[in-house]
Amino acid sequence: MKIERIKNINSKEFKEAVELGDQNSKTLGFLPKSAFEKYAQQDQLIGAIDKDTNKVLGYLLYRISYNRVTIVHLCIDNNIRKKGIASKLIKELKLTTKQYDGIKLSCRNDYGIDKVWEKFNFVPIREKIGRSHKKLPLTIWWYPHNQNNILSQISDYELKNKIVAVIDMNIFLDIKDERNIESLALKSDWILSETILYYTREMHNEINRTTDKNEKERSRNLLSYYKELPFKNESDFENILKEIEHLNIGGRNSQSDKRHLAYAITGGAQYFITRDTGILRHKEALKKYGLTVYRPSEFITHLDENIQTSKYKPQRLIGTNINSTRINSENAEYFISTFLKPNEKKAYLRKIIGTSLSFPNKYEVISISKNEKLLALIIYDKTTKNKLKIPVFRFKKNDLKATLAKHLLYKAIFKATKEHYDIVEIEEKNLDADIIQIIKETRFINVDNVWKKINIKSVIKQDELNNHIEKKLYENKNDALEILRKINKSSDTLSKYNIERYFSPLKISDLNIPTYIVPIKPQWSEKLFNDKSEQILPLFEPNYELLLNRENVYYRSSKPKILTAPARILWYESKNTTTKTKGKIVASSYIDNVFIDNPKKLFKQFEQLGVYEWKHIKETVKENEDIMAFIFSDTELFNNTISLNKINILFEKFEKRKFLPISPVKIKNETYIAIYKLGKQI
Repeated sequence: MKIERIKNINSKEFKEAVELGDQNSKTLGFLPKSAFEKYAQQDQLIGAIDKDTNKVLGYLLYRISYNRVTIVHLCIDNNIRKKGIASKLIKELKLTTKQYDGIKLSCRNDYGIDKVWEKFNFVPIREKIGRSHKKLPLTIWWYPHNQNNILSQISDYELKNKIVAVIDMNIFLDIKDERNIESLALKSDWILSETILYYTREMHNEINRTTDKNEKERSRNLLSYYKELPFKNESDFENILKEIEHLNIGGRNSQSDKRHLAYAITGGAQYFITRDTGILRHKEALKKYGLTVYRPSEFITHLDENIQTSKYKPQRLIGTNINSTRINSENAEYFISTFLKPNEKKAYLRKIIGTSLSFPNKYEVISISKNEKLLALIIYDKTTKNKLKIPVFRFKKNDLKATLAKHLLYKAIFKATKEHYDIVEIEEKNLDADIIQIIKETRFINVDNVWKKINIKSVIKQDELNNHIEKKLYENKNDALEILRKINKSSDTLSKYNIERYFSPLKISDLNIPTYIVPIKPQWSEKLFNDKSEQILPLFEPNYELLLNRENVYYRSSKPKILTAPARILWYESKNTTTKTKGKIVASSYIDNVFIDNPKKLFKQFEQLGVYEWKHIKETVKENEDIMAFIFSDTELFNNTISLNKINILFEKFEKRKFLPISPVKIKNETYIAIYKLGKQI
């Protein structure tokens, strides 16, 4: 059997497809020959054809509208059904329509073939009344093509700062019907501020199996209050499903339970919350996939015990007695004893510290202490051209460990970029598991057991990157090419975005994600962007709790609802009435996530980020009105601020309109690149 397009409307294959459609018109709906001709000429008629006889065994006919594919007919010869022909036709459609949002179809409920669509990984998203004279209900089925679309992923902010958990059908029904106190505890405000509760696509199938129409509608309405876990990769999902097939979960919904688990694993969830004893007894087996299974009470207990120490909370540095402690020959042994790892020989650490102290022009030793108690030890090795190496990156166990680690990593990246090092290498061999996770989150890649971060200060197209690396990075080019190989999966938007973020401050000029200019008042610009990087440990200054190149939050009115994530932004510092300074663009950042909600709820949720106090939020919003909070990161100050006059010239050239900096302004990618180049003097 061969799968191929039927384009020739005068061919034997076309005639047989039309006849097959006419024979099944009672179930498919009648379609005139002229419609078949139209779809064939548009290359939207796929045939399953016998290799020996060239007989049409089945066909799939589809249309395209609003960037979606809609299956009009899927028809298989009655004499050869259940031979996998429909599966092959659907597979061909999926492979050749990836550029669209997804595939939709409508199917009458009374046909009883729901399991067919479930098998093809379609899910039922809603119902509507059919056009037949009996007005029989139809179910709308959907398969998403945005598995690799950047807007469909769990955001970096959520992965790094939120607990990503999936609830199963039992928990969902507990909450809907308010039938179980243990599950209802998941609705607590403090839990929702720390956790993102997702459901998997399998939930649509479970809801669809409900026979009561009103219950089905209630469930679908409640589902809109939760987020659907991204469906990242169909082949990964199918492989995981096969791997966990042996699990003896039991019960009439065991296969559905396994699909929930496979979706959760491939979707990137950290936790799976359930009361199902069949799933809970396999929690150890599921840990190897990075999925922890908990009852609601266990999950809440875990959250309460661990959230404070695992979260990155910069504000905890402010007002503390944190400072840098100088190492010298007299106290070196004390530092060696304090930071020596189990089973490590003192001679190794003594040699590194001794060498660093002997050549202060080639090494930089940073130790951090609080109330005379040592917290961290970091050594920079600057002996290799174009490479900043970190042979020691150690932390004592304390409640500021994660915060310090992330601060100091960003400081290292910022230092390397400023001092023209192409690469940062963490050579430390005794890294704690939690520190490794932070290193990964900071976009270091492991190459030959060394964690590496490449810095490329350039604006280029994606297809020019290999050539740029070959010409500009010299002795570091092999590392850069290996990192590029690991993260460059395709030429789609998500891949370009990942490349830009991993090779920051690189800008991919043909990356088309939403881009905005965001106005900011001078007093907030001063607090957010004042560059004090020349001073020792600026991150610990009580008046400047925000460090460049790390996550922050910015609040503004929820209207207009123009900002989306992920996105690039340029910061426009408005006119300063005190100093009479005119407006200018001063920096660029990325938006990682956008939230619109009750002001008090958002302020409580993001109090650990930003310079805002509650009184500032109250000034921004009217009573009983929602506010917007957006998380931004990887901020770059401009060497050359862009004046209002220059902005107007660029707007005239690229936007063909005037620049009105009253609220966020969406701009073209070309405008962003032109302004960024001017600001960074590239």
